[in-house]
Amino acid sequence: MGILSSTSVRIFAVSAAALLLTVMCASAYFFLKPLVDDTATWRLLFDTATVSLVLWVQIAFLLVKVLFINAEGMLVLTYQLPLTNRERSAAFLIYEATTTGIVAGVGFISLAVSALLLLGPAAIPHIAAAVILPVILTYLALSVFYQILTRMWALIGLRRIAGVLSILALFALLVLYSVQMTNLVQEISNAYLEKQRRYVWVTSVAWSWHRYGGFPTFVAAAGLAAALVALTLALTPNQHVRQSRYLRVSAGRRLNRLLSPYDWCLLRNSQTAVGASMAVALFLYLALHPAMNPMWSLTVLSLGGLYQFTATQTLRTMPGASSSPWRIYGCLIKAQIVLLVVFAIPGLGILLAVDLHLFIESGPALLGSVGGVVLTTCISIVFPAEKDNPFSVFLGLSALGAVLALSAIGLGMLNLPPWAVKVSLTGVSALSVWYGVQGIRISESRRRNDKATVGHKLRHRVSAADPGDRDGGTDVPHVFNGR
Repeated sequence: MGILSSTSVRIFAVSAAALLLTVMCASAYFFLKPLVDDTATWRLLFDTATVSLVLWVQIAFLLVKVLFINAEGMLVLTYQLPLTNRERSAAFLIYEATTTGIVAGVGFISLAVSALLLLGPAAIPHIAAAVILPVILTYLALSVFYQILTRMWALIGLRRIAGVLSILALFALLVLYSVQMTNLVQEISNAYLEKQRRYVWVTSVAWSWHRYGGFPTFVAAAGLAAALVALTLALTPNQHVRQSRYLRVSAGRRLNRLLSPYDWCLLRNSQTAVGASMAVALFLYLALHPAMNPMWSLTVLSLGGLYQFTATQTLRTMPGASSSPWRIYGCLIKAQIVLLVVFAIPGLGILLAVDLHLFIESGPALLGSVGGVVLTTCISIVFPAEKDNPFSVFLGLSALGAVLALSAIGLGMLNLPPWAVKVSLTGVSALSVWYGVQGIRISESRRRNDKATVGHKLRHRVSAADPGDRDGGTDVPHVFNGR
């Protein structure tokens, strides 16, 4: 669907991903080559990699759950298959696990490839104990925790918004772990400097591998993984819990006159509520721990734009709703700018009252948030999430990440001045806008052609469309495109 229907684009996407992975692996190889014979340093590298990998698994798991929060459209496609609800739930878990594994794999592939090239077979125990097993156990533990939360929300009567509440709980867990990362790395580093091997809970597998041996540790980890899988499947609801797609958001009469159906489609979306909650939590965290300007937290609001184009498709199919591609694009952007303004005004007010310096330096963060709106809107158009398929959005985010990473590497190698970097970013944003408008034009043209083709076929039918349902009453209309 979308841009991936072109063979040349698919080839370019695969080539860009391969180039990015090659650059990452080559950089890690030449950086680690002088440390080939330093066993203690390699152990330090793998232990610290485990600390960061646990964070990446949590980020990937949270991202996947956000993308899957409204995936009923894809689930409906399985209703005609000879499957039970339990099998559908297991299939969803495999789908989510694969996506999470891909995201987490990008974080350690350069270290793993470099270790295999430099250390040979001796690197396999390190990779298994510090990378593979911790990633699997972390994902399965998060799955069990998520299912326990789902059951708990159902017991207290919050089944309709269970997905939103569970995602917020996962985000809180992510923030809690990120706060502890510095202390964990310091513990591991101090043990390395003192030439000792201390127990740190995040590196339990590697510590057990060193203390008790590889085979017993592997057997114990495999048994624990099997138990977590069984527990996850046992806790998964037998019937897929339908998430409430839209939430009740009220506004005054004056505001109702200014907001269009495009605006309400975004503002009332449950995914927007998830993004808004995470943005508020991240803003408060950055305000208390100013590692960067707290206004950068507003970039999380752009997650709601990933489904904006397909979510508003029904508005464009209504009779008399034909509009130009530029007008449609303007409606999509306006909805997200409105959301951004709603949260930016109180955020700037808080910074003005708390820290004038952070308030003055909020300009780049606000521009970055607007740039995020442009990019996510382009993804929603170029990679349309048909039938709520989250994998389309995942591919769009992956393609965008690869392009941005290659661009950052290229700009870093050229060592351009700051004004040239700003011009390049402006050019990328303008290109995203142009490509988004072209995608709308192609989508609308294809939809009109399909509609005309269907109408032409119906007008030239010789026999009845569905004679089996004719009982002298009102004709039953046909449903096209799953509607």
